Amino acid sequence: MRSSNQSFTPRRGFTLVELLVVIAIIGILVGLLLPAVQAAREAARRMQCSNNLKNNALAMHNYHDTYQSLPPVGYDFFGVNLDTHSWVARILPFIEQGPLYETVDFNIRVNGSAAQQAYRETELSVMSCPSEATALGESNSSPTWSHRRGSYAVNMGNTNYRQDHANGWDGVWTYSNGGAPFKVGTEKRFRDVTDGTSTTLLMAEVPINTNETGWRGMYGVTRYTSGAGFTAYLSPNSTGSVDGGRLCWGADDFRPRSIPCHAGGNWWSATFPSMSLHPGGVMTALVDGSVRFVGETIDLNIWREVATSQGGEPASL
Repeated sequence: MRSSNQSFTPRRGFTLVELLVVIAIIGILVGLLLPAVQAAREAARRMQCSNNLKNNALAMHNYHDTYQSLPPVGYDFFGVNLDTHSWVARILPFIEQGPLYETVDFNIRVNGSAAQQAYRETELSVMSCPSEATALGESNSSPTWSHRRGSYAVNMGNTNYRQDHANGWDGVWTYSNGGAPFKVGTEKRFRDVTDGTSTTLLMAEVPINTNETGWRGMYGVTRYTSGAGFTAYLSPNSTGSVDGGRLCWGADDFRPRSIPCHAGGNWWSATFPSMSLHPGGVMTALVDGSVRFVGETIDLNIWREVATSQGGEPASL
């Protein structure tokens, strides 16, 4: 038993002021740490995006070793606005997607047939940058039209204006005078890249249109010929107006990047710049298979020069 003369010392708790000070310190620490955490996450996403581009470039090299040409960006066999299989379908066996490749029928168009649904809709992580939100375009349509959008497009040249006539609009998405590693209806080889495989763009990022219910614009429709390429006419992450291809997208179709555009006349006459959600630039792959991060402040002339394969320019990234 306690003695009668033993005193009790009451425990003293936190005062309201002390509690508020602790909460404020925690808030400051969180505020300091959060940007670092976000930067670390973005760095990890950018690294994965780089790995995706590297794997796609290696797949194209393996394709070239097998067929002695780069995979075609696509064809216009059926006169249906280039709704044919893009390079994505061609490299499926080289990205460990052999079973999916077996479902592809190159003798019919991509859309308009439920037989191509697996190819159109299957989500392939190697085709999507983790900084982007994946989207299934036209998911409200019948199974003959829905399509999985992707983050990577091939280099179709530095402009879709005729390069033998500065003011002449090419008029079609094929960029027939682009001098790039890819051209609709043509299978090019490494030997055609006379500017050098280490100084010529192979692929780069394009943004994904997150509107899953509509058919606005063509960004991210990389499994169709008509949406599988980009041009260097505008700089990376351009803030200039771009041709949306027949109909512009809505204001909320791309988040958080706002893409100003004006509607074009046809799906296949659009100007698609390379864009990403990475701060400050875009990830690219060169024809030699190397991967580069290109800043959005790159000189536009240099950007256009590395988009040509036979221009004789000395520019490099």
